Amino acid sequence: MKRTFQPNNLRRKRTHGFRMAYFFHVDRSMDAMKEFTFPKSNKIKAKKEFQNVYEKGHSVVDGLSVFYVLPGENEKIKIGFAVGKKVGNAVIRNHIKRMMREVFRMHKAELKSNFRVIWVARKRLAQADYKTYERVFLRLAKRAALLQQE
Repeated sequence: MKRTFQPNNLRRKRTHGFRMAYFFHVDRSMDAMKEFTFPKSNKIKAKKEFQNVYEKGHSVVDGLSVFYVLPGENEKIKIGFAVGKKVGNAVIRNHIKRMMREVFRMHKAELKSNFRVIWVARKRLAQADYKTYERVFLRLAKRAALLQQE
């Protein structure tokens, strides 16, 4: 008896192949692509790490969000994202965190290392677009002295 549902693995392979071919076609090396990754070594996940940054670090406040910054010990920059339940339901909170992660991922190379940062979203950030997230992130990073001098 024939199965009625058969997953189309060929489509998945073709899409992946196209993406890889596209990246190499536009003359991007793998090193340049690694610059925009967001590995686990850059994430703050443990509650103890969050509490440590909240208690010992200093804060930089904006109307849309807050940065808590703590200098670290010879390590990459680490970031954690916090969105309270007052901001909205789970879908909205996850959307905000995705946008925050994307902004950090794109601007990670411009930041100094040896810092731990927690980015806390406020309610007004829920209605913002990507450019606003970017503007807020860069403004807070500049005020917290996280940007590299060029």
